[in-house]
Amino acid sequence: MTSDPFPVSPDNDPAQNIISQILAEIQDKYQLDLSQDPAAMQRIEGAVDQALLVLAERSETEIELPFISANSAGPIHFVGKFSHPDQQSGLIVETSSGGDDPQQTGAQQTRVQLPDRKPLVTIILLVLTISIYGAQLLSDQLLGYDLPAVLGLKSNELILSGQYWRLFTPMFLHGSVLHLGFNMYALYILGSRMERFFGPYRFLGLYLLAGITGNIFSFIFTTSPSLGSSTAVFGLLGAEGVFIYQHQKLFGAQSRTALRQIIQVAAINLLIGLSPGIDNWGHVGGLIGGGIFAGLCGPLFQVRGDPPELRLENTRSDQAAGLGYLFQLLVTAGLAYLIILSKG
Repeated sequence: MTSDPFPVSPDNDPAQNIISQILAEIQDKYQLDLSQDPAAMQRIEGAVDQALLVLAERSETEIELPFISANSAGPIHFVGKFSHPDQQSGLIVETSSGGDDPQQTGAQQTRVQLPDRKPLVTIILLVLTISIYGAQLLSDQLLGYDLPAVLGLKSNELILSGQYWRLFTPMFLHGSVLHLGFNMYALYILGSRMERFFGPYRFLGLYLLAGITGNIFSFIFTTSPSLGSSTAVFGLLGAEGVFIYQHQKLFGAQSRTALRQIIQVAAINLLIGLSPGIDNWGHVGGLIGGGIFAGLCGPLFQVRGDPPELRLENTRSDQAAGLGYLFQLLVTAGLAYLIILSKG
């Protein structure tokens, strides 16, 4: 393992820069040219795509490639750290130089600093949800039954009787430590990324509205009781997909990798959701609700300024986002009301 991170030069293609450094280290250590090994190159390129996604948000990442190939001495391994030369997180964007003269105009790459926000809402949601699960365990010990779940899980019969809060409260309840742990891990990973771009208020609106939408879908399409924050977590996944799609020019080649990963994660989890006991309709609803929220209310960033002093500016105002949120909330509430009337 290398002790010092390799700097990624902003003056050329970052992906090719990392690939070249990996190949050079393997050549130096093992006297083996992996550039002629298609299978090894495919693994290297995939790992580099992942690393670039991390380097878009952090100053450093690690690439680990065990058993990437073999020679007469045995298996070939690679572990290396990579970082931006200025140790600052940011996006690498292409800018033009040279004015109006096409002979002088050229493309250069410049770093744009990403929004620097602590994921405070994400942390609050984590603490709140974990605390509620603690109350579930405590009530089970003291009373012999899970009082918060009894009062708050999604139950079609009780919703039809007027307990409409059950379209909201299930996203804060969980059925087991494993259930809680999986959802909280996903919330921390996705939430930290999304809150950084969306800001605390939009992120909170996204989480809550996606969770409600997921519970409405569950209410419409299945009669089984359900609980869990996966409705809201799937909403974060859907919102991230729409956000990256809207900013393909900004993220460049990284956007294709990110979108492919999001689709793969969603597809795998929806397939897992076909298993008995999993409320897949809630997942589908959350995914759709989060995607719609990102389209109507999410930030729309543009690069502003002149190189090297570039910045990201959100061109969607808080007022426009608020109107979009109100519209989606009213449509969602109206849909729930009509479904309740039709089932009642």
